[in-house]
Amino acid sequence: MTPTGLACFDFDWSLIDTDSDRFVIEYLSPVLRHKLDTSPMQWTDLQNECLKEYHEQGGSGEMIRESLTKIPLDSKMIQACQLLHSKGWVLAIVSDANQVYIEGILEHYGIRNLFSAIITNPAFWDTQDRLHIQRLILADGTPHGCTTGVCSLNICKGQEIDKLLLQLGSDNKAGETFGSSGKEAKVLPRMLYVGDGRNDYCPALRMKSAQDIYFVRKGRSLEKYLQTTDALGIREAIRARIVFWDKAGEILSELQSAL
Repeated sequence: MTPTGLACFDFDWSLIDTDSDRFVIEYLSPVLRHKLDTSPMQWTDLQNECLKEYHEQGGSGEMIRESLTKIPLDSKMIQACQLLHSKGWVLAIVSDANQVYIEGILEHYGIRNLFSAIITNPAFWDTQDRLHIQRLILADGTPHGCTTGVCSLNICKGQEIDKLLLQLGSDNKAGETFGSSGKEAKVLPRMLYVGDGRNDYCPALRMKSAQDIYFVRKGRSLEKYLQTTDALGIREAIRARIVFWDKAGEILSELQSAL
């Protein structure tokens, strides 16, 4: 059965109402939290380094897992996800957070089953209960080569969505083919994306219709990027309908009327 559509969510300040990386480190150690604002290290590498120091100082994995249960997720956002799932949408998370945080938070709120894919930085616990976080694209890996200039070094969210569309049997463009069968690619009727940061711009270029919805969180860097660079054709390149939002209830109300 062809899905009704593909709904992709950024995680920090999009699905949840905080930055999970900062929240966890601050919960564990205010000293390490200060390091997040002063170290020049690449962000994902810095997260791993902070967790390494925390473990070496005697910190427990249980405290990390406990911190994930304290992270806020608006009940209206949960309802929005449940609504999409009930209408036959495929839900995915495309995030620069990490697998352990995302999985832990979704499981705590009882909605892990709603998401068909989680694309993010890998993370794992070792035998000493120390959490390790790695870049999705390693420092010595092949660069993603995105030309938008806003994607993080370790992930191009637009390219990751391209892969999702292929997995769903669609490249979201009518008349094109893929694979060896020579069959015409199926077209997903609709797409939507929820994001807040500059690296959430690239995914919007995958949406091809005014029936698609681009949820942009107010007051964050993505909104500022769209507002200050119109002269460069940045906003004009987006074909989806843009909805600026502040509270999860606004997304829920929009979906209730648009689905």
